[in-house]
Amino acid sequence: MCSSDLRGMKFGPAVQECWQTGRTFYYIDNGYFGNALHKRWFRIIKNHSHEIRPVIPRDRSRLDLCDVKLKRFSPGTKILVAPPSAKSLTLWNLDAEQWVTDTVAEIKKHTDRPIEIRIKRPRAERFKEDTIEQALANDVHCLITYNSVAACEAIMLGKPAVCLGPNAAAILSSTTLAEIENPHMPTYDEREAWLRHLSYSQFTFDEMSNGTAWSILNG
Repeated sequence: MCSSDLRGMKFGPAVQECWQTGRTFYYIDNGYFGNALHKRWFRIIKNHSHEIRPVIPRDRSRLDLCDVKLKRFSPGTKILVAPPSAKSLTLWNLDAEQWVTDTVAEIKKHTDRPIEIRIKRPRAERFKEDTIEQALANDVHCLITYNSVAACEAIMLGKPAVCLGPNAAAILSSTTLAEIENPHMPTYDEREAWLRHLSYSQFTFDEMSNGTAWSILNG
């Protein structure tokens, strides 16, 4: 059976077709971490858009290349809702505005904390001013999203997350808004193992060219 390489959420319909037909595909998008200074790492996921498998024990060699530092969990007051892009949500047949409306309504059933909506902006903007790190440090209790990488960033930066859809961070997060007052907080060792695992799902262009990515993904 032939396989396909799909880069970015503009190929959402193609991903859905591969799922429906059982065709193998490799989804390519921005990496989970290591791109603070420049875009170097790209995640490649076999047959999905996110690395959602159980954590596989890995060594630290690839994680060491990404200069990732974990922050301790810290308390906060408000809820930060980080909706994915409208393009991203089409993969799940969801409307972005409706998702925000429905999510906020559900949050209010479980807490009276203040709610802040953080709309995804172009990469050039969100990495230079009002970064996700700055937003999370501004008295945030937890982050709510669907499939955004913002959940991964939150867990690395010491804030719990609630993931309401397929997400690489879901394994270390709460997955229901009923837990919003007491969201899951993974241990340092759990986060370390998870990051090692994720480091084996993201690659540089050189690694895509020299066979490293193919070997790891199909090893």
